[in-house]
Amino acid sequence: MTEKKTPPPAEGNQEPTQRRMDEIGPPVILEELRKGVLGQNTALRFVSVAIYKHTTGKVSGNIMLIGNSGTGKTTIMNNIQRMYHDVPEYRPFRAMTIINANLLVDAERLEFQPSRLFSAVEQRARSLLGPKPGPDALRATMEQATICIDEIDKMSSIVAGKPNPIGVVLQQGLLTLMEGEKVAYRTFANVDGEDKQVTITINTEHMMFICGGAFEGLYDQVYFRVVSPSSGEKLKSHAIHTADGQVRIETRFELADYLKPEDLFTYGMVPQFMSRFDNVVLLRDLDVQILKEILLHSVDSPFNRSRRYFEVMDIRLEIDDVAAAIIAEEAEKNSRTGARALRTVFGRIINRLEFDPWQHEGLEKLPSGGHRLVITRDMARRAVARNGG
Repeated sequence: MTEKKTPPPAEGNQEPTQRRMDEIGPPVILEELRKGVLGQNTALRFVSVAIYKHTTGKVSGNIMLIGNSGTGKTTIMNNIQRMYHDVPEYRPFRAMTIINANLLVDAERLEFQPSRLFSAVEQRARSLLGPKPGPDALRATMEQATICIDEIDKMSSIVAGKPNPIGVVLQQGLLTLMEGEKVAYRTFANVDGEDKQVTITINTEHMMFICGGAFEGLYDQVYFRVVSPSSGEKLKSHAIHTADGQVRIETRFELADYLKPEDLFTYGMVPQFMSRFDNVVLLRDLDVQILKEILLHSVDSPFNRSRRYFEVMDIRLEIDDVAAAIIAEEAEKNSRTGARALRTVFGRIINRLEFDPWQHEGLEKLPSGGHRLVITRDMARRAVARNGG
C-alpha cells in the first residue's frame, strides 16, 4: 500500500512560524505595549516581566499599579488585552477580564464573591472557545486568565480613619486566590455532545492578577510624612521646560520618590495581601513633554479624535507645535488628572471650531480640494488666558 503524501501548502498560504513562548521576552513585550501606552516606560518594564513570568508558567507575576487618575492604569490593562489578541502565540492567555473591586464583595453579608470573578473569566473563555466548549477546555482556558481588578484602593481596610470590614474581606479573599487555590465552579459544558451542568475544579495558581487604583489620600499621607521635621527627608527639585523654551526650577513632590511599603499598610492595605505582588509599580505624573506626545500621537487623544471628526467635512485639522506645547503645559498644571486634563484644555479651543468651522477666519481652501484648519499658538494662548492661566 502506497503511503499518501500530503502536498506542501502553496507558498502564499504558508502559516507564519510560531515562536516559543520563552522567545517572546520582556523587551519584545515592552515594544508591543509601547504601541498604545505613552510616557510610562518604567512601569511597562515591570509589567512586561510580569507577563513573561505568566506566559512561560515559571512563577506568578502579580502587579499592583498605583497612579493618579489619567496616568494610564486602565490604558495599560486595555493594551495588555490588545497584545494578547494581536500576538498569535498568546492565544491560550486571551481569557482576560477587567472588573471593579467592589463587585467582588457582598456588602450585606460581608462575603467575598469569587463566583462573580470566575463568571467574567468564563464569558471571555467561551468567546474564545465557541458556544459549546468541553469542561476540560473551559477549565484550561480559565486557569490561564489574566485578572485585572480596578479601584482596589476603594477596598482598603481603613476608610476615613475607621475600620472597613468590606475591604478586609476582599483583600483576604483575593489573597487566597493569589496564593493558589482549587475552586469548585459550577457551570454548563459540552459532555458527550450535550450541554450539561458540571462542576469544574479551577486551580488559580497560574492566573495573573493585576490590581490598580488611584489611592486618593496616599499622596497627602506620604507628603506630610516627608515634610515632617523629624523625617530627615527633603523634597527634590526638578527642571521644568516651558512652551516658550525657558527652563524653571520647581521643588515638587512625586509619590514615586518617597513611597515605602509601610505607607501602604498605614493606608489600609493588608500586609499579607501586598506580599503576593511581585512589584508595586507607581505610574509617574505626566510631564509637559509626555502630555504633548500624547496629544499629538495617541490614537484616542482629543486632537486626533477631532481630526477624525473634521475629516467627515473634508477639513484637514492641524496644530502648531508651539500650540501643542502650550496646551500640554496648561494641562500639566493639573497633574492629579493626568492625560484627562488635555481634554479640558483642548476643549476650550476646539468646541467653537467643531460647532461651525466654516465661519473661522483661519479656514483655508486647498488647491487639491478640501480645506485646512490650523490650531495656532495664538489660539492656544487666548484659550489659556480666558481660563485665567
